[in-house]
Amino acid sequence: MTDGGFPPVPAATWDGLGSGCSLLFDANPLAMWVHHSDSLRLLEVNEAAVRQYGWSRRELLSMTVLDLFPPEDRPAFLQALLDGLPSGGMRSQPGPARHRHLTRDGALLIVEIQSDAASYAHRRATLTLARDVTEGEHLRAALGTTGDQLREAQAVAKVGIWEWDIADDQVRWSDELYRIFGLTAQAFPGTFEGYMAAVHPEDRALVQATVERSLRTLEPFDFAHRCVLPEGTVRWLQCRGRVRGVDGHPVQMSGACQDVTAQREAAEALSQLALHDPLTGLPNRSLFMDRLGQALRRLDRRDRVLAVLFVDLDRFKVINDRFGHAVGDQTLLAVGTRLREVLRPSDTVGRLGGDEFVVLCEDLESDRAAVRVAERVLAALDQPIVCNGHDVVSSASIGIALSGRPGSTADALLRDADMAMYRAKETGRHRIEVFDNSARLRTQARLQTADELRVAVESDQLRVVYQPIVHLGQATPAGVEALVRWQHPRRGLLTPADFIQVAEDTGLVVPLGAWVLRRACRDLTRILDQGGPGSGSDLVMSVNLSARQLSEPALVAMVESVLAEFALAPWRLCFEITESVLMDDVDLAIALLSDLRALGVRLAIDDFGTGYSSLGYLRRFPVDIVKLDRAFVGGLGGDSAADAIAAAVINLGHALGLSVIAEGVETEEQLTVLRALGCDRAQGYLWSAGQAPEALASWMAARPSGGLELRPVALAGLVAERVAALRPAATAPVVVHVPPTLAAAFADAGAARKVLDHLLANALKFSPGHRPVVVSAAADKRFVRISVADYGVGMTPDEAARCFEPFWQADRAGVSESGGPEVGGAGVGLYIVRSLVEAMGGHVAVRSAKGAGSTFTFALPRTAREAKRAGRHGALPPGMGEDSSIREFMRQIGVPRGGRVRPPSVPSRRGTGGNRP
Repeated sequence: MTDGGFPPVPAATWDGLGSGCSLLFDANPLAMWVHHSDSLRLLEVNEAAVRQYGWSRRELLSMTVLDLFPPEDRPAFLQALLDGLPSGGMRSQPGPARHRHLTRDGALLIVEIQSDAASYAHRRATLTLARDVTEGEHLRAALGTTGDQLREAQAVAKVGIWEWDIADDQVRWSDELYRIFGLTAQAFPGTFEGYMAAVHPEDRALVQATVERSLRTLEPFDFAHRCVLPEGTVRWLQCRGRVRGVDGHPVQMSGACQDVTAQREAAEALSQLALHDPLTGLPNRSLFMDRLGQALRRLDRRDRVLAVLFVDLDRFKVINDRFGHAVGDQTLLAVGTRLREVLRPSDTVGRLGGDEFVVLCEDLESDRAAVRVAERVLAALDQPIVCNGHDVVSSASIGIALSGRPGSTADALLRDADMAMYRAKETGRHRIEVFDNSARLRTQARLQTADELRVAVESDQLRVVYQPIVHLGQATPAGVEALVRWQHPRRGLLTPADFIQVAEDTGLVVPLGAWVLRRACRDLTRILDQGGPGSGSDLVMSVNLSARQLSEPALVAMVESVLAEFALAPWRLCFEITESVLMDDVDLAIALLSDLRALGVRLAIDDFGTGYSSLGYLRRFPVDIVKLDRAFVGGLGGDSAADAIAAAVINLGHALGLSVIAEGVETEEQLTVLRALGCDRAQGYLWSAGQAPEALASWMAARPSGGLELRPVALAGLVAERVAALRPAATAPVVVHVPPTLAAAFADAGAARKVLDHLLANALKFSPGHRPVVVSAAADKRFVRISVADYGVGMTPDEAARCFEPFWQADRAGVSESGGPEVGGAGVGLYIVRSLVEAMGGHVAVRSAKGAGSTFTFALPRTAREAKRAGRHGALPPGMGEDSSIREFMRQIGVPRGGRVRPPSVPSRRGTGGNRP
């Protein structure tokens, strides 16, 4: 408290006060206002001023400070301002200035004024605090009356007076002072030591030193201390006193003590609100930064390490979405408690907001000590938190910034820790990253990239290339995907991996995305207008949407405007959204996708299988297409797990009525497997990288095909080649009975090779090492037949009837390492074999007996005529996989056999057809 009992007025300029000090202004129990320093017009008032003067807030803000004064007092106030006294007081008047003010009903108030210069809305202003002391003035006027009146005045003001005769150490108290201390005259010894006994133990040194200094200098004192009442209650007292001396020696001291506990508690409550997080009670950003600044100043005098830990919970939003915000709040409370439990008492834990916490550790012996602290924090947060009966598991990513030398600033240290935390997120989450010079260089590079990208968007440095999407089973292109490139003046042509994340972080992805959309629609319109290949096809332009674009309120209107500008049929535009982006806010994503879908555009989930979506969410998203991520496509043909995942995604998509596009196809082997699994479309370097618009037209004119290329294939030579390739790694002898004069089959060479490789590998897998695998062949007028026989475990009739279903596995003969039955079988591989053979117009069969081995025979047509007669030319047979286990799985989770209900068609404004499937 300052002289006169005023709470301290913040010394910062009004424009820079921030939310904490603004709260102190609004919630202060004393009247406060801000007025223009020149015009004296009131610019802001708090609620206490409204109550004190009786005018409404609007009325006060239409007045000037002069309107508060009686007319006869205004000239003196103005003269004082001209003399340079901001409070309008007298130069000889000690303490705050006192004035008479008028209320709305004409009553006179006596107020104590304290003013400080401030800045408000970039104008020179004055911040004023006005305390109503009318009642106190009346009480002081009554002090010269009777003793009863004096005691009443003291009781009203909660002020007790005292006298101390120093020579004989006799202390006399007024009745009110006894009441304040909770003592009686009999219980109080009436000495200075008796007074000291009632003082709080932690404040006795302060009281002793203050009194001794006053006795030595004969100067008055005014300070606050605590006292302890007999029942243990602690009260705050504001004590004022003066010394009477004779010949420079103190003989008597007198003064008053006022109970200011209520004012102290109110001030502490306001400070708690202004400087602490309301949910966890931890220091907020303002208090944490203040303590960090003080710690850095102390660091100048110590040869120790200071660390800032930036702790961010991983996927905290999923907790809110799954359990609700009440559980989310309880989780944050528990995290704050655990942080305090694993840290030293001297460490500071703060919450910046959301799921972001910060830790300040001083006086560490080494950098490694900071990492050990972070490891303790990670271990503590790994333990499940029980909230409302739910076990909530939430890991964290931690960034560490270290300062072992003077010169670091609080802002820079917190920023470095934040950057290190983001690095931990990017490299897999649930990690600890320490900010170092390389991180600093990465940060500087990101900032430079952001600045240069702003220029690139405005100066035509961006390019759009188009990667074709091919029908697997037709001889036409299906569409193209627009891919942005940056023709950097120094670094050359940059791919999105070099700048898209920066664009996302800075918000530049919004204008960048709008530019790409317009350019893609323009180029598609030109291709369609040329009337060449693709102009009458189902050619679709795919454009990527980022998380920041999805959060833009004007996205749907912008898309509608671009479609109208180029008179483009909505079904020709497909937006691709990454699966992880959709999962950031599922409800918002569903609403936005529904709005886009209502326009008639198509929607695709990009990188499917790499995010965290559940089947329940997939059913809710109003999408048309799922894109199989290149991470799964890369292993096709050589990794049975990749084959199984791809088969599951394709079957799942089809069961939901969606089309499936495979990304990153680079080899004929991958293409062969995708054809066999029934994938609808594909894209990748096998056909083309991204092309400029003018090159794209030429590429489409060549009518690239994703279908099987059927031509005469010499199966005798193919068998010899594949057996020779397998023999070095074979675990059993391979015997070949294939006549060299075997007729050629009309087939796709790559597909036939895949069939042979799988059947041979499967036979060797299930054959004992001492029994041979036999390959034989025969031909008639219509078909060429290849048989692969083994003498292995064999299958029961039921197993043989089901072995071509995807995901089916037979029981192996034997016991696994864990002691249970060993499960194996062909799985998705035989499904691929059957699909490829039937796609070439042939058929496949198996004869098997348990314990006696199996013989697989596939027949391929000898002529194109025979292939056409089989009705399998160029496409997989209808209903492929209808009896597979994936169908049963989809039935169990409630997806109807016919798939999802498709939205109604939207009339086309260009091309043929409406909103095509």
